[in-house]
Amino acid sequence: MSENRYQSYGNAPTQSDSIFSSLLFKTFAFFGIELILTALLTFGFSYLFNTVFPIAGNPVVYLTMAIISSIGIIVCSIVISTKAMMSGKGGLITSFLYVFFMSFLLSSFTYYVPKEILGSAVLITSGLFFIMAIFGLLIKKRIGWLIGLSIGLIVSVGIIYLVNTFLLFPILFGNTGLVDEYVTGIYVGEVILLIYACVITIIDVFKIKKASQMGQTNNTLALYFSVSLYSDFILILLKVISVLLRNRSNN
Repeated sequence: MSENRYQSYGNAPTQSDSIFSSLLFKTFAFFGIELILTALLTFGFSYLFNTVFPIAGNPVVYLTMAIISSIGIIVCSIVISTKAMMSGKGGLITSFLYVFFMSFLLSSFTYYVPKEILGSAVLITSGLFFIMAIFGLLIKKRIGWLIGLSIGLIVSVGIIYLVNTFLLFPILFGNTGLVDEYVTGIYVGEVILLIYACVITIIDVFKIKKASQMGQTNNTLALYFSVSLYSDFILILLKVISVLLRNRSNN
């Protein structure tokens, strides 16, 4: 990343006075707060929908929740990126709304996913994210090969899902012999997406480190990067849950 690019984020780079004022520290501080809020909101929504308003398990309700949450997440992502790239101001409320909508979406997992799977997934995700973050901090050279790898992984997933689409039609018309191949394709795609999420985490942490080394301290930029890390963490979590559920169904 070039220096000129980071100079567009609301304030010119200046040398940080301490580690607590650095972009790296602010980003991970915001990231930690976002994770804590997610845990509180997710289980809060879960309690609300299971106890106060017992609508858990209603597919229509959860489909509506998923649609509303997904739209909110997309809109908030666009707003956060725009504020960070263009104005360099604001972003705190939008970041909270992003976490709010994500937590709203994740609350359904506390009903559909067994608690032992959910707990294991959180531990595995935390471990994977920590390792990937360390890699991102330790890498000193260019990361073009990682970017190329991430593109290759996404292309691979696209090909697998395209093949699965063609397998789906004969299955729908009664050719059950292709079901195993179809399910295997989904599983392989999920594993590749998990690897992709890990690679993207390394890339994002590397970007944060580079921007911090250039003296950036802009809070909006820190919020933008923290949401990127937050999204990486959630993606890893979702893929880990998917893989664990698949492994459990095979046993």
